[in-house]
Amino acid sequence: MHYDTSFCKYSRAALVINTEHIANNVRCIRKLTNPASRLMAVVKADGYGHGICQVAKAAVSAGVDCLGVATVREGLDLRTAGIDAPVLVLSPVFEEEFEAMLQGNLACTVFNLSECEKLSQIAQKLNITAKVHIKIDTGMNRVGYSYSNTPALIREISAISIMRYIRVDGIYSHLATSDSDAEFANEQFTRFSAVCHALISSGVYIPVKHISNSGAVINHPSFNLDMVRCGIILYGLAPCSTPEGAKALTELGFKPALTLKSRISHIKTIRAGESVGYGRNFFATDDTVVASIPLGYADGISRKLSNTGTVLVNGKVCRIIGNVCMDQLMVNVTGANAALRGEVVFIGQDGWHTQTAEDIASLQGTINYEVATSLSLRLPTYYTAQ
Repeated sequence: MHYDTSFCKYSRAALVINTEHIANNVRCIRKLTNPASRLMAVVKADGYGHGICQVAKAAVSAGVDCLGVATVREGLDLRTAGIDAPVLVLSPVFEEEFEAMLQGNLACTVFNLSECEKLSQIAQKLNITAKVHIKIDTGMNRVGYSYSNTPALIREISAISIMRYIRVDGIYSHLATSDSDAEFANEQFTRFSAVCHALISSGVYIPVKHISNSGAVINHPSFNLDMVRCGIILYGLAPCSTPEGAKALTELGFKPALTLKSRISHIKTIRAGESVGYGRNFFATDDTVVASIPLGYADGISRKLSNTGTVLVNGKVCRIIGNVCMDQLMVNVTGANAALRGEVVFIGQDGWHTQTAEDIASLQGTINYEVATSLSLRLPTYYTAQ
């Protein structure tokens, strides 16, 4: 559930999303990209856990040109919210979704001639021109026309481009290593450029070419082309998903948009030798002040943080002790001057300390994308522009 109200009113826990930080990050992206390049804000997966409609509205108000989603359902949710910016569905769309997609004025990704023929037939029935972007697989090996079979690729795209009820607005590929392996990223860009040149030589003109994702915007500015697609940096999170990457992103002016807070629900002191939590995998070596926090793995707090994760209490870094439970976790708050109902920061800043999604990801052995998108929908979300 989403509430457009003050985040000060939360009780057990809250996600606080700063929409001004979203707008700030759009401005930062603009500074890094070619002024002639369009900007797509990728808002799939409920806006990377930040709220798809609220993020989209903030991004559109800040001047993005279009929006990227993963599913038709996500695109239709944007339309229901009154957002009329161009929307591209980045993942494959199935035939049974074509009609709803067309009626919602969504563009789709295509890489199959027979599917385009079916799309054209449904578009003709509705008297709507389908807007499509061609996907080229240059080494991700996920979806798209293979770059290596250029003659067949040219034949199919040429056939799609002359279908009466289909308009080819764009062609794109996706980089696998824009934040880690520059050599392979350059190879993918070269392969994509070769396909685009072959199409032009064959008389097929496609107006918008795009391959840059967030990592490429930062690391490969020459890849900008006609449009860039930004997901993770829109939210102030680092493409490389490391604490060092988060620091570097902050130095570029980006600001994390998400804070996760909770409150202390219980405090007690246990003696040396006593255990905490399920499985008794934590034993106190000294008398220890233990705070219970009403956050657990049902809220998206991974059990991998048991005995390793931390939270911030009164500006002090406090360790999670014992196993993370479904709805609660316990923290060693000895020396933190903790108080009942006192605030706890799981992601965000408290005093001189900041705990980022990248910090948490490194402890979990995962990436910040997963940390953000795993946060449960049962957490109330509050939006602020302060």
